[in-house]
Amino acid sequence: MSSISACFTLLRARFAPAALAAALLCAAALPARAEVIELLDKTKLNAKIIHFYDGVYTVDVGGQTQKLPKEKIKSISFTLPPARPEFATPEKTFERWRKALTEGAMDRVIDCYALMYQGMLASQMGQANDAVKKMQKEIEGTKFQIKGSSVKGDSATLKVARQKGDDTDTGEVAFVRENGEWKMLPPSQ
Repeated sequence: MSSISACFTLLRARFAPAALAAALLCAAALPARAEVIELLDKTKLNAKIIHFYDGVYTVDVGGQTQKLPKEKIKSISFTLPPARPEFATPEKTFERWRKALTEGAMDRVIDCYALMYQGMLASQMGQANDAVKKMQKEIEGTKFQIKGSSVKGDSATLKVARQKGDDTDTGEVAFVRENGEWKMLPPSQ
């Protein structure tokens, strides 16, 4: 079984509707990176929302904590961080995944996947430490070569050949563009 297949087989074997639902909830619960709060008097604040209770937002504005009643707020806009260059193309994302897996940097491996799967993958990899070590050992001495790519809007597919000794196989890896970054998708079931 190829390294790509072994990694994806581990992920596929552990997919469950409950885990997917938990991953979606985790993704939805992630804090926004920054907020622009516009007050009724048109004042705009770059802030981080810390807490909301009983109609009052507690926010951090430049290191100072302030309390803002919701009645004084006109709007709150959430902004995302800029796209990282290491995820600029599906090829760069795949190379980051390969290097991270080789180095045993599971946090970087997980970061190569689409956000909605990251919580679930982190949980699975934490529970399957032996399987992760097996994947690492299997990828040792393995050469990957991208044979082709196809990009259609915010979706992409890489055709990747894997060679370890005389054993060779080719598989496809799917990607999706999130916030300008190309992220891997687990294999379809």
